[in-house]
Amino acid sequence: MLREYVLTSQLIKTLQEGGITKIIRSRRGKNIEMRREVGNNSFIADILISSFPQKMVQNDFNTKQTKFIAIEVKISDWKQGLYQAWRYCSFAEKSYLALYKDYAKNADISLFKKHNVGLIVFDENTIKVLHHPTSNNFSSNKVYEVNLREKIWRRSLSIQSIQPAI
Repeated sequence: MLREYVLTSQLIKTLQEGGITKIIRSRRGKNIEMRREVGNNSFIADILISSFPQKMVQNDFNTKQTKFIAIEVKISDWKQGLYQAWRYCSFAEKSYLALYKDYAKNADISLFKKHNVGLIVFDENTIKVLHHPTSNNFSSNKVYEVNLREKIWRRSLSIQSIQPAI
């Protein structure tokens, strides 16, 4: 558990130092914020990246304009990590599993594609995206989706933002 926490910290540092551009492709006119350990009572993403238009006030949630990327970090248990990351698809436009490089060779990429979960491989200095998921679309007409996404948003605001260099 401690090693996973340390590696999550290293991944965050790499994302802060510009690695985030491998995950987020269009950043123009957006606020990008990164937070650690965000979720609800059922699940907690190790890293949550949120983006919203610069003109939007941070505390105002808009399900159409706010985008989430959830990242689950695992050292070696890719099957459990895939399941956890897949669950984040209930609120995140994109969900990834970040696996430590030494253990990524065992991961079955076809399962990541089947479940629309991205795969990031990382070590202490680098990250590489092996699979980018397609974007999940959320409807403002589905009360459950809107409520869950807003709850995640509100909880994220209580956690200090880690600013990525973009």
